Amino acid sequence: MDEFQLRQRLVERLQREGMLRDERIRAAFLGVQRHRFVPEISTEEAYEDRAVAIKERNGSVISSISQPSMIAQMLHMLDVHEGDTVLEIGTGSGYNAALLSQLVGRTGRVVTLEIEPDLLDDARRRLDDFGYANVSVQTANELAGLDGPFDRIVVTARAPDIEANWWRLLKDCGRLIVPLDIGYGGERAIAFVRESTLMRSIDSHACAFLGIRGEASEARASELFFPNRDARYAVPPAATTPMSILAVRPGDARAAPLDEADVIVARPTTIFALRFTS
Repeated sequence: MDEFQLRQRLVERLQREGMLRDERIRAAFLGVQRHRFVPEISTEEAYEDRAVAIKERNGSVISSISQPSMIAQMLHMLDVHEGDTVLEIGTGSGYNAALLSQLVGRTGRVVTLEIEPDLLDDARRRLDDFGYANVSVQTANELAGLDGPFDRIVVTARAPDIEANWWRLLKDCGRLIVPLDIGYGGERAIAFVRESTLMRSIDSHACAFLGIRGEASEARASELFFPNRDARYAVPPAATTPMSILAVRPGDARAAPLDEADVIVARPTTIFALRFTS
């Protein structure tokens, strides 16, 4: 079986399992040669539905390429359109940036940031060699100097907060997708839509990502508040428990939306108001 047949087989599997429901995302999965972004493993392994470690340090994995089904779910939540500007936090192998490149088209733009110099160099070379001219690969420390706004921001590592620069760079009505672990309710890939000074979740999936590194990783322990006196949720629910989240920066917090929360979680940059829908 050649590499295109392997890619077709993966796409067909993801369709059967309900992970690929959008024709444009399906076309991107067929069009991007995943095996060329993970040359360390065989072509057959590259088209299995599993995550692949691409860098280790001191015996621990510090970077990986996510399993295709998780990537597909996050791309559906991101809802990228042709002509969009997209910021990716965590380039890794460059595979996800290549998919995003296909989705934004020639009139769109993808900026992707990576903290590891060798991964950055490899990803930049691959994306250049494979003709993804609308992708700019930059170092993670360039985040603070980026000009926005972006239509979409996607974070490819587990984060404990919504970083200040992500707030700054996301346009009104734009979407942020982030694997979020705020110390309560488990790790979830959350889709937020910005509504002026607020971000409101519209979808989520339980997930398991490697932790983000750099400034965004330095969040102190969560402060928890239970507006309901019976504290029904003093024991955190599972990551699959239906939940909606309202996110707001402390300076923009108002009592009315927070009063409706079952649990309030305070992080250094963001206050999260959680409501459980069942």
